[in-house]
Amino acid sequence: MNDNEARSNLQGLRLIRAFLRIRAPRVRTELVEQAERLAVEESVSVASLARSSDFAEHPANPLN
Repeated sequence: MNDNEARSNLQGLRLIRAFLRIRAPRVRTELVEQAERLAVEESVSVASLARSSDFAEHPANPLN
């Protein structure tokens, strides 16, 4: 396991613990729904970017 993976796992565990501390079922449900919407938006965005011919030729520089 590399350092980035360990940090990502730790962050995931912290998010799960924070979620479990939310007592109100309605708030939990709203949070899950919002996370699902964000996941869909992200996957649509990534798919759109991958279909772009310019992306294939000139991927974005992650350092910018």
